[in-house]
Amino acid sequence: MQNKTINNNKLWLWIIFTLYPLGVLIYSIKNFAVKKYRIFILLFFMFYGYTFLPIPSSDGSRYMEEFATTKSYTFSQYYYDIEEVFKGEANNPDFYAPTLKYVVHSFTSNPQIYFLIAALLYFFVVLKLLGTVWELVVHKNTRYFLSFFIGCCFIYNFSAGVNAIRFPFAFMVFAYGALNLILKDEKKYLFIALVSILIHFAFSFSFVFLVIIYLSKFRSNPWILYLLLILFAFFGSLFPSFVEQNLEFFGKATESKFDAYTQEGFVETRVEHLQVWNWYVYFNFYSTYFFPLIALFLTRIKFFKIKTDALSEKLYVFAVVMLLHALLSGSVVDVISNRFNLLFIFFTLVYLFYLSIANYNNKIFRLLNYVYIPILIVNIMIKFRADLYTVNAVVVFGNVIATFFIDITVSIQDFVLG
Repeated sequence: MQNKTINNNKLWLWIIFTLYPLGVLIYSIKNFAVKKYRIFILLFFMFYGYTFLPIPSSDGSRYMEEFATTKSYTFSQYYYDIEEVFKGEANNPDFYAPTLKYVVHSFTSNPQIYFLIAALLYFFVVLKLLGTVWELVVHKNTRYFLSFFIGCCFIYNFSAGVNAIRFPFAFMVFAYGALNLILKDEKKYLFIALVSILIHFAFSFSFVFLVIIYLSKFRSNPWILYLLLILFAFFGSLFPSFVEQNLEFFGKATESKFDAYTQEGFVETRVEHLQVWNWYVYFNFYSTYFFPLIALFLTRIKFFKIKTDALSEKLYVFAVVMLLHALLSGSVVDVISNRFNLLFIFFTLVYLFYLSIANYNNKIFRLLNYVYIPILIVNIMIKFRADLYTVNAVVVFGNVIATFFIDITVSIQDFVLG
């Protein structure tokens, strides 16, 4: 009976989606536990990708201009670009961007289709990843601890996978492979995590950490982890020189990227950028990092009598390993450029979400939840504020049919606030 109701609802949702996709998105998110409704979340973000408005001077605007000005991109050109990657001489030493460009250019020169396909691939993996997190507690009471799950949903701006193309997508693929490897211990997920390197070369560093901890079965003596944290914190300054001395092994492109992120002029501009932040941006940047850092170690204090199991122990170990990863990468680049902090934050939130359900009546988790809610609200507001510049007004006030008759290129931010 329940399946029949869901199927009937799904039929109506298809009809309503053509008229008011935003309403169907809200309904599908509200009923995220129903897997059959998630297709509408994916469709909505494909619609968003098709109508995507890149912010001037952003990665998205560069991708759009490059795609639109390229009249043709033949297989021989694609093959040449791939050869350059293997030689280590390409601008970006990975394969996803040229492959996506070649596949889309094989049937259209419309950049809107390019962003639609990018959105399809990105949000498909995002939904698979969030579905995996949700299934950790699918049959348990999640009422008071949804904040940790929502935090996982907002680990990135929704525009990130369409605008930046490479790194956010690689992040989601790596996280999906790593999380399922922890949960199911099946080698195919190790290979899925490996695919992230083909999308963005920087995840080769993350994959090394994953392989090491996988070989130890995601188990480690806590004191060894804490000792490594101390060593990394005090001797991490030696890591950049080690990387710099061995860059030739990874090719000219990687060497060029390293130089670009560490040159004096770039670092100075990042420091200047920090100085113009509003207080709430500062609060968001540091609170989203220090909250999981403090929460992670509070859950290890025996005084709080927290119930654990084998899975929570594996999630904890991997979250700490991702912290080690972030500390090392942070010793190489400036604080803003260290995007690997997000891996640590994401896996800590997954750990807290899973463990909080098993400790539903534990006061420390109630406290952590209350502390995290205002942090999450500020984080969501800042991300929405940035994303509104990329959301076409037709996505909110129109529908898919309207895009074929009306050429609207006004963002929600400009449409509502002028």
